[in-house]
Amino acid sequence: MRGKTRIASASEILQQNIENVVQVGEWARLMGYECPKKFARQFLRHYSVRPQTYLKYLRLKHISTDLRNENRSNFEVARKYGIPDEIALNKFINYHLNCSPTDLKSMPQNQLEERVEKLGSNIR
Repeated sequence: MRGKTRIASASEILQQNIENVVQVGEWARLMGYECPKKFARQFLRHYSVRPQTYLKYLRLKHISTDLRNENRSNFEVARKYGIPDEIALNKFINYHLNCSPTDLKSMPQNQLEERVEKLGSNIR
């Protein structure tokens, strides 16, 4: 990349590349930053939330949508988002949303949105 992309477009860049970004360092490189810490400081200053928090929030939002709407196995959804397998996916979802992927699939939409939004409540 020829230079840094404006920090104001960081959210949009992540949305477009969510399947390929697992860590903030990858996101920073995608934005043209050599130093992930500098990216993180500028992101925090602009969005008032740490990039790691936003990354987790967005990944959970996309993963939950895919688990509920696509006819894919848990393993396929996990691999799509850079998670090693369905066991790691289960741990990731359980840690952040306090439920299993199977529970997430059968959960009423409003309850799921409430859980995911609770994680992203500081993001504006």
